[in-house]
Amino acid sequence: MPTRDYLRPASIDEALAARAAKPEAAFIAGGTFLLSSDRPTAPRLYVDVGRLLGAKIERRGAELVLGAGATFQDLVDAPALPAALKAAAATMANRNVRNRATVGGNLGAGKSCSSLIPALLALEARVVCAERPDAAHLSLPLSSWLERPTGLVLEVIVPVEAGRRAAFARWSRSACDLSVLTAAASYRLDGPGSIRGLAVAAGGLGPRARRFPEIERLFEGGALPPRGEIEALVAPLLSPVDDHRGGAAFKRLRGASLVADAILTAEEQA
Repeated sequence: MPTRDYLRPASIDEALAARAAKPEAAFIAGGTFLLSSDRPTAPRLYVDVGRLLGAKIERRGAELVLGAGATFQDLVDAPALPAALKAAAATMANRNVRNRATVGGNLGAGKSCSSLIPALLALEARVVCAERPDAAHLSLPLSSWLERPTGLVLEVIVPVEAGRRAAFARWSRSACDLSVLTAAASYRLDGPGSIRGLAVAAGGLGPRARRFPEIERLFEGGALPPRGEIEALVAPLLSPVDDHRGGAAFKRLRGASLVADAILTAEEQA
């Protein structure tokens, strides 16, 4: 078994310098992903940033700010958090894991089955990250950051827009199991039954969770059709693969159902 090294830096800049010196190093906070099993590709150096990351969840004007060090249980307990984000956070395994797993760690892991990422994508979140010591922080749309993860995530910024509705849905093999498929949607209702600003994201259907603009275009600007029609329109746009969690045909049908769940449930939210 290869030797693993561990470093606990005293500052963010020191952590960034350590990563720059050894690009193969990995930042670690709660450790629920990186320490969950002995993978042969595990990093040789762990840079512990758990005590350096902010954990506050606070409203700043028209934005909700999530510190990257906030745990999933912090999200569940936060009174000001949108219901869709609370629902996503509550699906993280169990209370013991939620007490350790962090917002930044979940984004960094970038797993397709992440529950938090689809909800944040649907809410059009962005990340604030640090790339180099003594350099200005970057602010990037979460969707862009996921395509090319860079630096250390410090905060996640979620716009708070009056009238925007959002919902989250998932399917798993048991209540405490990892999510197999997830979906989230958000939009505004512009007059009776007219959808504006539709954002749809899903996980478990590819290598990573992502927005689905091809689905968004189907319903933007119009009234929602019945559930069966939504599912029939969405299913052909999903291209999952067979794996140990389910067959492609099942994932396509179940994924379309989850997208319909998220879109229709969001209509009921204020």
